[in-house]
Amino acid sequence: MQYIQSIILGLVQGLTEFLPVSSSGHLAIFKHIFGEGFFTSGITFDIMLHIGTLIAVFAVYYKDIWELILEFFRLIGDIFRGRFEIKTPYRRMLLMLIVASIPAAVFGMLVKDFIESISEDRLWVVGICLFITAFLLFISDKISKGTKEAQDLTVGSSLVVGLFQAFAVLPGISRSGSTIVGGLFNGFSREFAVKFSFLLSIPAILGAALLDFKDVLSTGFDMSPLAALLGVVVAAASGFWAIKVLLKVVKNGKFRFFAYYCALAGVVTLIISFI
Repeated sequence: MQYIQSIILGLVQGLTEFLPVSSSGHLAIFKHIFGEGFFTSGITFDIMLHIGTLIAVFAVYYKDIWELILEFFRLIGDIFRGRFEIKTPYRRMLLMLIVASIPAAVFGMLVKDFIESISEDRLWVVGICLFITAFLLFISDKISKGTKEAQDLTVGSSLVVGLFQAFAVLPGISRSGSTIVGGLFNGFSREFAVKFSFLLSIPAILGAALLDFKDVLSTGFDMSPLAALLGVVVAAASGFWAIKVLLKVVKNGKFRFFAYYCALAGVVTLIISFI
């Protein structure tokens, strides 16, 4: 049973983390339908699934991530030498990713308990949030194609994307969908909006994993290592596929198909919540 659970949870994590359908919203729905037990995997496994989704992002954007890492150390070196200047597009993107991460970090800490109560006791809120996601995705196809890339990032545009990500702490609001839409509203090219969104997911996913890691230190490893590894592989593989699919969908301006899905999921969720 543990291996079947690993495969299902890995698929749910990998697909819904990156496809614009809200991973937290789907998890709340599945817990309501199948019971808390099946979809409560333990702190250790939650961290392993986060690692799986990080592997997917690194596999797709490894060149960009490597350049960002190098630029981070170059920036530190420049600061110690008393120089601070934005020399390259990657340095600008590194700084703007930090700026964009701030709103979600602050908002998440302020409303953490409220968010958990929504997921557990107010499923109708998840349904409404899925409708909001559907609306955002639908109107995104109507936005004129932008041309802005990394060198065009500003503090203002990065904060806007960051605020969209902060809004996505609500279960039912897609993090990937909302941040991509935020980028499109700011005139980002469609490919860069996706890239910035997924690079922005790295500190978000790492932050969630680190918050859980302190609990592992007190509880210990709570599942079979082989089952955990299986979950990581499934989450990474399905996440990699989801990112590739989303890149094509956004490039072709067909977010509306995910909008229809989220609207349908919202209807089903509202019906379930009142039964």
